[in-house]
This record gives sequence, C-alpha cells and structure tokens, in this order.
Amino acid sequence: MTEHRLDDRGVKRPLIPKMVRALAIPIIFFWGLLAVTTNAFMPQVERVAEELAGPMVPHYAPSQRALLHIGEKFHESNSTNLTMVVFEANRPLGDQDHRYYDDLMRRLERDTKHVQYVMDLWGKPFTAAGAQSVDGKCTYVLLRLAGDIGQIQANQSVDAVRDIIKKDTPPPGLKVYVSGAAPLASDTLAIANASLNNVTIVTIILILVMLLLVYRTPSTLLVPLLGVLIEMLVAKGVVSTLGHYGYIELSSFAVNIVIALTLGAGTDYGIFLMGRYHEARQAGESREDSFYIAYKGVAPIIIGSGLTIAGACYCLTFARLNYFHTMGPAVAITMLFTIAAAMTLGPAVLTVGSLFGMFDPRTSTKGFLYRRIGASVVRWPVPILVASSAVVMLGAIFVPSYRQNYDDRQYQPVGAPANLGFQAADRHFPKSKLFSEMLMVETDHDMRNSADFISLDRVAKALIRLHGVAMVQGMTRPLGRALEHASIPYLFTTQGSGNGQQLPFNREQNSNTDAQADIQAHSVAVLRKEIGFFQKVSDELHQTVLTVEDLKRISNEMNEEVSNLDDFFRPVKSYFYWEKHCFDIPICWAFRSLWDTIDHIDHLAEDIDKAEISLAEVDKAFPQIIAQLKATADDTEALQLKLVNSYGSADLQSIQTDQTFDDLINVGNDFDRSRSDDYFYIPHEGFDNEDVKAGMKLMMSPDGKAARFIVTHEGDAMGPEGVEHVEQFPDAIKTILKETSLAGARVYIGGSGSNDKDIKQYAMSDLLIAAIAAFVLIFLIMLFITRSLVAALVIPGTVAFSYAGAFGLSILLWQHLIGLHLHWLVLPLTFIILVAVGSDYNLLLINRVKEELHGGIHTGLIRALGSTGGVVTSAGLVFAFTMLAMLTSDLRTIGQVGSTVCIGLLLDTLIVRSFVVPSILRILGPWFWWPTLVRPRPLPQR
Repeated sequence: MTEHRLDDRGVKRPLIPKMVRALAIPIIFFWGLLAVTTNAFMPQVERVAEELAGPMVPHYAPSQRALLHIGEKFHESNSTNLTMVVFEANRPLGDQDHRYYDDLMRRLERDTKHVQYVMDLWGKPFTAAGAQSVDGKCTYVLLRLAGDIGQIQANQSVDAVRDIIKKDTPPPGLKVYVSGAAPLASDTLAIANASLNNVTIVTIILILVMLLLVYRTPSTLLVPLLGVLIEMLVAKGVVSTLGHYGYIELSSFAVNIVIALTLGAGTDYGIFLMGRYHEARQAGESREDSFYIAYKGVAPIIIGSGLTIAGACYCLTFARLNYFHTMGPAVAITMLFTIAAAMTLGPAVLTVGSLFGMFDPRTSTKGFLYRRIGASVVRWPVPILVASSAVVMLGAIFVPSYRQNYDDRQYQPVGAPANLGFQAADRHFPKSKLFSEMLMVETDHDMRNSADFISLDRVAKALIRLHGVAMVQGMTRPLGRALEHASIPYLFTTQGSGNGQQLPFNREQNSNTDAQADIQAHSVAVLRKEIGFFQKVSDELHQTVLTVEDLKRISNEMNEEVSNLDDFFRPVKSYFYWEKHCFDIPICWAFRSLWDTIDHIDHLAEDIDKAEISLAEVDKAFPQIIAQLKATADDTEALQLKLVNSYGSADLQSIQTDQTFDDLINVGNDFDRSRSDDYFYIPHEGFDNEDVKAGMKLMMSPDGKAARFIVTHEGDAMGPEGVEHVEQFPDAIKTILKETSLAGARVYIGGSGSNDKDIKQYAMSDLLIAAIAAFVLIFLIMLFITRSLVAALVIPGTVAFSYAGAFGLSILLWQHLIGLHLHWLVLPLTFIILVAVGSDYNLLLINRVKEELHGGIHTGLIRALGSTGGVVTSAGLVFAFTMLAMLTSDLRTIGQVGSTVCIGLLLDTLIVRSFVVPSILRILGPWFWWPTLVRPRPLPQR
C-alpha cells in the first residue's frame, strides 16, 4: 500500500501522543512495575475486602437501630449479628441430645469474645415447647454475636461458633448447623471471594478467544490483551493499596465489579485503538501516521467513556447501602487508571510493535455490511426506528412482571453451610422460621404487673391477626399460642375448683343436718312420752298429797288420843322407866317397849306433817315442769322442722352449686382447649411463679420497661410480602394500645423483613440519587464532547431505553424461564453500569459522524457506520462476553448482574447503536447537532 506521512503535509504532531511514542518503553516498564509492586508488596485485594467489609445496612437504618437498642435495653448485645444454631435429629430429640445441647450452651456462653448472648429457649421448661418442632426432631437457639452483619468481626464470630461446634461430636443421629442472617452474609462473602479467581480466569480466556476471532492473528491481539491484563493487575493492586491504608472502603462485591469492568472496558479501549489504527493503515497511512490518527480519533472516546463510567459509578458513593457506596470510589479510581493505561500503555505497546510490523491488518475490511445498514437507515429511517424499537420493546414488556427478591439463600450453592441449616429448619418448622422479626415495646414504667400484661397480650393478639403473621412469641404467649390457664374464665375455674373441693364437706354437713333433724324428731317423740309419764306421776302425786293430808289428820287425832292415854298412865309408865332391872323382867321390858312405841307416834305425826308440806310443793311444781316440758317439746319440734327445711334448701343448693362448679370448670377447660386468646389475665400471685419469672427474664428487660416479641412470618419472609408484613406492625400496635396502660409506648422492629424494608427504601432512593447524578454527569460529558445539546440528550436517553429492554429480557430469562427471581441488587447496579458503559458505543458513532459531516449528514452517517460498525460490534461482543463470564461465579447474584449487563450490551451494540441511534440522527437531521450549525449537504466545491 502507498504510505502517506502527516509531517510531509505540514501537520504538527500533538504533544501527548508524541511523548507517548517517544517514551513507549519506559511507559511499558512503568505500568509493568506498578502492576508487580502493588500486587507483590500489598495484601491481596480479596483479603483487604474481607478486612474492610462493612455492615450491609447502615447503623442509622430503623431495623439496625432497633436491634442495637433491643440489645442495649436487654443488656445482651451491642451488634446486629443474629445467628441461629439448628439441631436436627433423624428421631425425636431425647435426653442425650439435651445433655449435648446444654453442654454446647455452656461452651458458647464461655466464649464472651464472640458470643454476647444466648437465648436458650429449649433449655427452659416454660419456653421449651415453643422452640421445638411439632415432630420433636428439631430445635434451635438464637445467638447474638459480636460484630455487625457483613463486617469482618461478625464473620470471625460466626467462624468461632462453628469451631466450637466442631470441637465436640454430637450424639448419633444429631446434626448441628450454624445458620441465620449473619452466617448467610458470611457465606456470601466467602463464596464471592472463592469464585473471584475462577471468574477472572474464565474472563481472560473469553477475551482471548474473542480477540482471536476478531483479529485472526495472535500478534494483533497483543495490544488489547497485554494492556487489559496489566490494567487488571494495576486495578487490583491500586484498590488493595488504597483500601489497606484506609483511603477507600471496599467490599468483595465491589472487587468483582471492579475486575469485570476493568477487563471489559480495557479490552474495548484496546479494540477501539487497534480498529482506528487498522482503518488508517488500510487508508494508506504510514505506521507512524496511523498511530497519531488512531490516537487522535479514540482519545476523546476513551476519555469520555472512561469518565462516564467512573463518574456514573462514583455517584454510588452517595448511596447508603454498603454494596453501592463501596463500589463507587473503587470503580471510579480503577477506571481513571484504566483511562490512563489506555492512553499510554496501549499506544506504547502499539508503538513498539508497529516498529516490527506486528499490528498491520492482514485483511482489508471495508465495512460493507454496516455501510448497507447505514444506507438503509438513510433511506427508511422511520420504519427502521419503529422496527428496532419494537425489538427493544419486546424485552421491555416483561418489566411490569418484575418481582425483586431479598432471599440470599437462593443465590448461594445448595450445599453452602448456612443453606444446610435453613434446609434443616424448613424440614420441621414453618417456612421462614429462622427469618423472624424481633419486636420491642418500650414504655416509661415497669410493666411486670397484671394490668400491663393485659395490654402486652393485646399487642400479641393484634400482631397474630395481621396478614402474613404465622406465630407471635412473647411474655404472654411463650409457646406462640395463648398461654394455658391465663384467662379470666380459667381463673373462675380455679376459684370454682377450690370451692368445689368443699362440696363433699358441705354434703356431709347436710347429711349431719338431716340426721340431727331425725334425732330431734325422735327427741320430741320421747319428750312427748315423758310428758305423758310426768302427767300421770303428777296426777298420782296429787292423790298422794290428798292421802297424806288425811294421814296427817288421822295421825294428829291419834297423837291427841295417845297424849290423853299417856297422861293417864304416866305413873305406871314411870315405873317401867325407873325399874333398874326392867331389861331382866320380861313383862317390864314389854310394857316399856310399848310405851316407847306410843312415844314415836308423836314423831310420826311430825314427819307426816313435813312430808305433807314437801309433797304439796312437789304437787305444785309438777304442773309447771310439765308445762315447760311441753314448751320444750314444741320448740324442739319447731327446730326439727327448721332443720328439715334447712336440709332441703342446703341439699338443693349443694346440687345447684355442684352443677355451677362443673360449668365453671368446663368453661375454663374449654377456653384452654380452644386456645382462645380472649380475656387474658395473670393474677398478682402468678408473678411469683418460677416459670413466669424465667419467661420475664427472656422476654422482658431487666428494669421491666421493655417487652419483646418474636414474630414469625407466614410464607416467604425474604420476598416482597415479607416487607409488606412488617409495614403493618407499627400502626397495628399503636392502634391497639390507644387508651390503654401502654398508650404512647415506643415500638422497635428488627429482623429479616424490616431489614429488607430498609434495603428496599434505601435501594430505590440510592438508585434515584445515583441515576440523576449519573445522567447529569453523562449529559455534561457528552455535551462537552459533541458540542450538541440534542445529541447529549439522545445518548443517555437511548441507553436508558436500551436498558428497559435488556432488563425485561433478563426478567424473562431468570424469572420466567429459569424460575429464579432477580436479586434486588441487580436492578440498581446494572442500571448504573449499563447507562455508563452503553454510552461509549453511541459516543464513538456520533463522534465519527461528526468527523464525516464535511461530506453531508447522510454520507457522514453511512461512512461512520461503515468505519465503526465492525469495531464497535467487536468491542461490544467482547465486553458482553466478559460480563457473561460472571455466570461462572458460585454466587448467582454476580451471575445475574453479569448476564443482565451482557444482554444490555448486546442489545445496545446490535440494535440501539446500529439502528435506533442512526435512525434518530437521520430523522432529526441538522437539529440533532443543535445549537451547532450543520448543513445537511456539503457545500459545492468551486
């Protein structure tokens, strides 16, 4: 070919490419030395990313503040690290398993460096049933470990717990898993780091294969391949150095994106340079002139594209989520180094190689295909715009079906350690058991009293009645259901039961009363007989008194007669008493005895007189006695009647009371069996119960001013419905506590659903902030390069339109065909990447059209498409397949990001850049370059 030299035509060499060409070997040496030193003398970027890992959600997020405040209030923890240890047996858990469990709890509590709190539910009789599965084969324990989720301290704490478990062998048939939010995040980090090298190797292999397909000769691909390898090493080394010394934040996810973008963008820039160099050589320019032409042609594109990517990604620094704001500075810095390398290292390698004729094109490529496309666009712009837009819209129609997912389990390998624990729990517990919410109600007074417990149970009832809530565990329902024997009906039952215990005694007393009535009746009958006897005795006594009165009269008469006789015979009588020997003379003794008898008649009369007086008194008393006995009999009979009546009433009352107590007992038992949570009440003496004390130690703060609840979701807690569930909690609790003893209480919610709620809000706000900043930045960069307001609006607009189609196709692929919903991270991250990366292809085309405007808009468009079509297509395909290599990562989230970016780049390269943008440019004509004045046709040459 005929070579032409620019300096022969009096064109002055630009300073920067001239210096690059003059210092080619030192430049190559410098970049190589930088790559070696930053990687050899600095820690590996993966290790630095692990050390700098920050909390996934910022501390000021409501869910994180809630967990921290709950830990502080309960004197348990100062972190957000929630970890579950799951125990699963192939049989019902027994005493041997419990002894192993108790020993493990003691060993965990001794590790105060990593384990801050152990919520031992299975070890407490009061709460054991609530922590064990229905089949009895599985249980769990909640740990609060040191470090916030995502940080290296949290990951080390998870590893420490796993090491403690490994040190002792569980009983045969029992398996122990460490799972939960913190282990899941720790495993995500480990999987991402472990897959990084594999992704990098596959990416380099794909780049090598794609470059061989593009250039056909190994020597030609040296510029982009050598440049991108050094750029990748420099990117890793620089990011590692800056992170190690604390200048930037870093995460494993950011490292993956940094490497992928560096490899993709660096390869593109090398292809741009080589494509323009080959174009100049095929136009007959010398190697040196081709170098300057290529440098001048691609420098604005490389700078504009690199600054677009760097600026757009740097806008993520303003984001609040760790995934985003750690990626911003890292990507921005590496892209600046990539720009510098693309502007110096690539041209330096090209300079050295061109001296030996290594990079000359082997075949002549005139771009006939893209010239035909350009001619078609010029001829039929509207139909082509409609058709190409319809292709993009075919993907965009799936966007409304987008359903984001927050469940990181689905994006890890099935055999990941944390995933095994979730699988074990799901085999025995309801789904989402390990993704519960921890809710706390805090007030300004001690709630350990019966009145406030009623209000706390109202909270539990309000929560369990909400849609999407499967179980609520709290102080008033430690087993997740209404507490047994803690209701007003059952309180009546206990009172009835106590009174019912007196029923046998009452019945015995009633029987005694009946017996007393019978005895009284018998006593009345006996008394009536006695009265009859006494009446007869009284009558006979009265006759006796009359007889005694006659006897008294007779005795008085006899006494007078004897006195007369005594007076008459007194001399004779004296003889018998004077005779000394009267005892010896029988006749004397006989008469003397007779006279003694006559003397006693006088005494007899006196005795009869006394007897008559006494009998007369008794005769008077007997009627009175009989009257009293009759009155006593009447009273006793009346008492017996009252006893009979009392017995009847008491017996009827006893029967009715017995039935009432049975009803009370049945009501209480029925309430217990129904598990109804109405009429909750714990009496004052219930707070002295040891089980209640143990429950308060777990579910209430030491000062009694805060009570917590553990809420289990119904269904998928990590999906959008989990966020919907949590959004109901605050209003429901505040409404139910109105006008109660806990009115005005503060509510704190932390856990999986609330964490996802914060992520959802922050992700959307972060995306909005980053998107606005990125679009403004891209607009300004494009405006500066193209000097056209319309072009600066069209480029980001078409890229955004392209992204809608790409994201819809990604939804079709992953959600509808594969059956795995896109991770929530995919949308904001791929949007920023595609908006930034996709702009450079359109920028290259428009910038080339601008160079060809001297031939007219139509001719310039056809020439620009013909000259850049192959280069842009090659670059787009290489970049797309570079991102597609992320599918080899074991973390499916990275694969989804890579595949979505790949689809977006293919759509942008093959459809938007080839048809949509040229059609818009053709339709708008000179207005596309406004306010720059452009003639639709070239001026006629004179």
